[in-house]
Amino acid sequence: MSTDWLSVVSHETLVRRATLLRDVRDFFAERNILEVTTPTLGSAGVSDAHIENITVPLPNSTGYLQTSPEYAMKRLLAGGSGAIYQIAPAYRGGESGRRHSIEFTMLEWYRPGLSLLALIAEVQQLLDESTDGMPQCPIVSYRQLFEEHCGVNPHQASVATLFQIIQDHAINADHLSDEQDNAVGYLDLLFSVLVEPKLDAVVVTEFPACQAALAKTGLDTAGDMVAQRFEFFLDGLELANGYDELDEEAEIRSRFASNNKIRQQRGTEVIPIDERAVIAMSKMPPCVGVALGLDRLLMRIVGARDISKVINFSTDR
Repeated sequence: MSTDWLSVVSHETLVRRATLLRDVRDFFAERNILEVTTPTLGSAGVSDAHIENITVPLPNSTGYLQTSPEYAMKRLLAGGSGAIYQIAPAYRGGESGRRHSIEFTMLEWYRPGLSLLALIAEVQQLLDESTDGMPQCPIVSYRQLFEEHCGVNPHQASVATLFQIIQDHAINADHLSDEQDNAVGYLDLLFSVLVEPKLDAVVVTEFPACQAALAKTGLDTAGDMVAQRFEFFLDGLELANGYDELDEEAEIRSRFASNNKIRQQRGTEVIPIDERAVIAMSKMPPCVGVALGLDRLLMRIVGARDISKVINFSTDR
């Protein structure tokens, strides 16, 4: 008789997830950060070319399962909510594997008036208080890591130079053949293949400006334009992604348009702009925000090597 109706998650992991959720809520309660909930089904998706939206047919329109609660939370921020956090299910199509799941649990929070460095410290505090023996994560620039493992300055390297490195390492880049005039895809590919697997317990900052997503940009100490954002890595895996949040409407629209241009070149769905979210982003107070994968954190806590061992019913079940 088939037993695929059973969860493969152990009782110990069930208990540890419950403890983690309690610890997270205690952490934010102590800091007077308000827990909120927002819909998991929205009227628009994300235009990021690297994310696959999952759509739902509605009576008179198309709905989108939210890839994160970001847009709705920013509408709350613009409305005067103050500091907020949310523990929410998130959905991303095509993300299935040992470290990825189509449905997963995301912790996201926003801190008006806080600096990016202060947010990095707060993420570290959360990790310290919700885990046993979490190491301190030093801050290292994207440029330092890229130069160490790829041999070139990522902020100044040409597309041709990046492509040559890809060829030298025999990395398959067929899926990027439509981006010859765009360095974003090549930087992402090189970083994911040559750099990320070597990262454990580190905070990466000052990403290339072309990878800013919805973060502000500014000059680094060398005079290169960089994105004001960071990522926490543990065991070669991205755990958290934080931004100094962009709040200029024209620039937000420009970035959405650039994303959709890439999507069009790739033959993937062009995503309608979420007008409510764009307006809200331009009206919210200066703030920083971060999203953290709770399932990946739980993997670290219990020593699991496969995300299906910490999600009660993964996609294949």
